[in-house]
Amino acid sequence: NIKLDGFLLKPVQRICQYQLQLKELVKHTHHQHCDYDKVLEAESIMKGVATTVNERKRRAEGINKLAQWQATVDDWRGDDLLKESSILIHSGSLTKISAGNKQTRRFFLFDHQLVYCRKLLGSGRLQYKGRINIDQCRIVDLPDNSEAGVCNGWRMENPVKQKWIVLFCKHPAEKRKWMDMLAEERQQVRNDRESGFLVTEAMRRAAYVSSAPNTTSKSKLLLRANQKYKSSSSLREELSGSVVTDSGVVGRPSSVQLSDKKHKLGKSFLRKQKFTT
Repeated sequence: NIKLDGFLLKPVQRICQYQLQLKELVKHTHHQHCDYDKVLEAESIMKGVATTVNERKRRAEGINKLAQWQATVDDWRGDDLLKESSILIHSGSLTKISAGNKQTRRFFLFDHQLVYCRKLLGSGRLQYKGRINIDQCRIVDLPDNSEAGVCNGWRMENPVKQKWIVLFCKHPAEKRKWMDMLAEERQQVRNDRESGFLVTEAMRRAAYVSSAPNTTSKSKLLLRANQKYKSSSSLREELSGSVVTDSGVVGRPSSVQLSDKKHKLGKSFLRKQKFTT
């Protein structure tokens, strides 16, 4: 009476069992036995495989959380977060100085990019204000008061765009934490490059469907999305119910539009599928 999903899960579950069995085999194999070194190597390999599987599972869950987080941010512009990033490393409030303007913003450090938002008064929601491509930046530590009114700060310079931005904290401990997290972000990028980790288009689609309103069976939504949508960006716009104003700006729909979208989401998928076939 086991369903297909159960059978497909069996090989994954046995990865941990293989490691335990090999560990016991090593324990009961004499050091001078001709197979001892091979058994020891097999145990080490399966331990690495189990670690990789657990890490990939953790990252997949993180990808879903990133899609859910982006859906809560107002006025999002540019590429989807998942196009470059797969994990949230750190967040906190920083004061930024750019083009002579000083503003306090909420910063979110992901792999490859640093996103900053404004917290809206009253609602407490986040409004997207911009992002920094960390791959193109170099970080320059700033001694206290080396720039007017700047303590516990650093400068992020982009030689490609010939732009820079100064960020600073209230306390030295906060700066040390940010410096550690920025170094961890670079190490995470190197580790992903070495291990070959990549967020696929299918993973992005699944994440956006997972973060969508529960108006239709999500498995059906995912199936239809894989059949129709060529990019996760178009899928996200469909699921979030974004509307385009006369000025061409994508914004959040009104409560009436959102309610109407909730009831018509499933029909919209089917109708558009019909037009494209």
